[in-house]
Amino acid sequence: MANYYLNHNAQQNGDHEVHMAPCVTVSSFIVSNMEYLGSFASCHSAVNEARRRHLFWKINGCYFCSAPCHTT
Repeated sequence: MANYYLNHNAQQNGDHEVHMAPCVTVSSFIVSNMEYLGSFASCHSAVNEARRRHLFWKINGCYFCSAPCHTT
């Protein structure tokens, strides 16, 4: 099980990325920008949870720490 976070700051393409802690691309998890999603066995479950919470956001996995869930 790993801890997953959702970045509230969208990427240039509009995606909000799901990160597994720790992630090499996130120098520090800033509470005001990151939402704790919970502890999950895979990024797929974490991405599904993020999509459930934010129905109208584009959600994507981080290329580096959640590669199986990275689609764009």
